[in-house]
Amino acid sequence: MARRIKYWIEDDGKNFITDEEWEEIMKLQRWYNSEFVWTAGKINFKRFAVFPNWENIELMIWAGENEPVKNIISKKFEALISSGMNESEALEKLEKEGFVILKRGGYIDNSIASGITRIGGNEFNAYLLCEFLLKASLIITGAEIKIYDEGEFIKSGLVKIKAGIVYVTKTERVSDEKWGEMRRHKKVFSIVDPAKYTNYPRLKNVIPNYNSLNRKDKLAILHDWNWLGYGDPYDFEGDDLTGYDLNKKTKGIIFLKENQS
Repeated sequence: MARRIKYWIEDDGKNFITDEEWEEIMKLQRWYNSEFVWTAGKINFKRFAVFPNWENIELMIWAGENEPVKNIISKKFEALISSGMNESEALEKLEKEGFVILKRGGYIDNSIASGITRIGGNEFNAYLLCEFLLKASLIITGAEIKIYDEGEFIKSGLVKIKAGIVYVTKTERVSDEKWGEMRRHKKVFSIVDPAKYTNYPRLKNVIPNYNSLNRKDKLAILHDWNWLGYGDPYDFEGDDLTGYDLNKKTKGIIFLKENQS
């Protein structure tokens, strides 16, 4: 499975988001998704994961004779939005009418909102996603966003962002030496050279003609994790020599003691 970045706002009784704030975040998300090339997956921050209500037999029979269920639900949702409802109101009406089943908080449990984006080996996409989340934290100042990177862009693997300030806790994947370097240089995000990712190939989970390859070529593919995004693609000690530095765009980076997490 390709390397992913997960991001969520915990439903802990302290975090909150207004509908107006969420609309601003959705506008920002649409801009990022349309402005840049995403080679494995786009930004997918959600307050609801939406599933067709397959127990609505009448809907399923009618849909099977006319058009796909997804199209029916999409048209009804767009009609409700056009009538002046916001996303939350429209989805809750569709749920009440039996068209959909909602999982509040998105795909990650115990969340107000969450998302999972496949990154693969495109570190510039990792940069863009985290830049988006940093900006989102300035919109929803009453909520803390947690971000977990399965790859190397976030040096500690896990950070929390609130109102533009990044909070970093030492994790198992960070050695004492690396932790000291991060604190000395106030750096938790890797420097990324976007030029390295111009015309970057789209992620493929299937290797064409894999079964027909010889054993040596198969082993070479299986031992190269960079195509899935788990290797270290940076020029020197976890950073590109030149490029974009997200650390400088934060309102501050605070390194927490382990018992403060």
